[in-house]
Amino acid sequence: MAILKKKAKKGILQNLSLLCLLCLLCAGCTDKGEEKADTASLEETAIVAIEERGEFDPIANPKAVKGGTYTTWGSSFPKSLNVFLDSNSFSAEVTGMFFEPLVSLHTTKNEPVGILAESWTVSPDKKTFTFKIHPVARWSDGKPVTAEDVQFYYDVMMNPKNMTSIYRVSLKRFDRPKIIDTQTIEISAKEIHWKNFWDACGMVALPKHVWKDVDFNKQNFAFPVVSGPYSLKEVKKNRYIVLERRPDWWGRIKRYNQYKYNFDYIKYKFMEDRNKALEAFKKGEFDAYAIYTSSIWAKKTDFEQVKKGWVVKQRVYNREPKGFQGFAINLRRPLFQDVRVREALCHLLNRESMNEKLMFNEYFLLNSYYPDLFPDNVNPAVPFRTYNPEKARALLHDAGWRVGSDGFLQKDGKTFEISFLTYSVDHRHLNIYLEDMKKVGIKARIEQLSMSSVRKRLDNHEFDLYWINWGASRLRDPESLWHSSTADQIATNNISGVKDSKVDQLTDAQKTEMSLDRRNDILKKIDKRLNEIIPYVFLWQADHNRILYWNRFGTPAYVFDKFSREDSIIAYWWIDPNKDRALKEAIKNNTPLPQEPEVVRYRD
Repeated sequence: MAILKKKAKKGILQNLSLLCLLCLLCAGCTDKGEEKADTASLEETAIVAIEERGEFDPIANPKAVKGGTYTTWGSSFPKSLNVFLDSNSFSAEVTGMFFEPLVSLHTTKNEPVGILAESWTVSPDKKTFTFKIHPVARWSDGKPVTAEDVQFYYDVMMNPKNMTSIYRVSLKRFDRPKIIDTQTIEISAKEIHWKNFWDACGMVALPKHVWKDVDFNKQNFAFPVVSGPYSLKEVKKNRYIVLERRPDWWGRIKRYNQYKYNFDYIKYKFMEDRNKALEAFKKGEFDAYAIYTSSIWAKKTDFEQVKKGWVVKQRVYNREPKGFQGFAINLRRPLFQDVRVREALCHLLNRESMNEKLMFNEYFLLNSYYPDLFPDNVNPAVPFRTYNPEKARALLHDAGWRVGSDGFLQKDGKTFEISFLTYSVDHRHLNIYLEDMKKVGIKARIEQLSMSSVRKRLDNHEFDLYWINWGASRLRDPESLWHSSTADQIATNNISGVKDSKVDQLTDAQKTEMSLDRRNDILKKIDKRLNEIIPYVFLWQADHNRILYWNRFGTPAYVFDKFSREDSIIAYWWIDPNKDRALKEAIKNNTPLPQEPEVVRYRD
């Protein structure tokens, strides 16, 4: 199925002549085929002057030039590009280039930066937030972005018929946004919560004039009207997706957006096997390849193109908040109701050996859901559960499980049988875990399905154990992950189905705590309680990111954003004409290029 971007009407380009004017003033218009305006109205000139007083994004590089195609690996083909229906990092990246929030976090400081909103106010009681939408903000069909579009977003997310329950967790704290005038929206919270301001800021404008009469649950690959820097050009199911940079994007007038979003096209090519993806990268089918498998990094990245400097191999250390990963245990199932069973599963996982033999000690082992809150990423207040099959056997015995004549654990006439749900084709770690389970009498198997099928099963709580890696935010809110009110929702982030009164009490307490330090103290208590409940079998985490990329790109000073990873490539990188020329010559003549640094560390 191909979805082609509609051409802009002549009137739209006339209305947006300001965009090219500012481009001329700030950086020069390098886009071929774009109309350039020689003059602007007095109103437009005033707006330019306002934007000129704004701040440049400190991560963006003024040397950036626009043009070319950036091709990257997309892993498994998604069930949706609409992150509001399918909450995952890939869909979040794509949707984030189509639609814009009112306000975002600054890229280097914990401060707000206006995106759709040009200004905002907060009431004295910190419950009401009023945003003025930028007067030049436009949809790709030329219609203005209005307060009604932000109100429409709220209505869509809160509609119980829509698969948007994750977003209702935070939005339920707000009354329906009130339209003050065409460009002004007032958002009032029902109760005090430290995150109210940021959740209000994060409300997105959705095109009401396009989507008001459609089934939102079916808006997976059709985005005819957008407001962001890219639009959807083409979709070939299970093969590739192409985004096209919008030369008429209204956001180009903002200083904060200068030198960003430089690629004309972004192409995601899909293949599930990461080893095949690496081979495709080596052939030049991908421009960059982030590596999350340590064995690939250790054994398969010193190939000829790297040695010659044609491909850059780098470890990047920055200030990205650390999340956690592990096997989510479905606590809704009777088999996992006994905490002794869950603890036994922890002691059957030989993380130490896996880290050494399969991952070359590239990771630190987890004992916390918030590792970077503690020195050396270790919570000293909780036990560190190590591989201990004998202890696992004792725990299972205490829980009433006995080995039957068939060699498997039995209780009340039922066999201890579990499955691991996955879409990954790499089962090395799972196979080791399954063998250790079988040694104590657990009948375990792997269910490998497509990514979309796995997401559907998870949404409906139809699984035993599932391996998931959670990211982390600079603004941590534990409610969606751990509060009992989210446990039985469809498509919830509370995958394990945690329902615990103490966790609820602590989560509720941090809602009204405005001090970041004191909120982190509460999170440490939540962490301790979760370690008692054991909703996950902990795995490991990395303290840096690993990337391969062809040596044709210009990058920010420290390669990535301060708080991000390779997702920042789309916003900040560009094809450097000199490097691109040098790379082509080196390949043609089979000569080396100067080596780039192997380690990059962000420095404030």
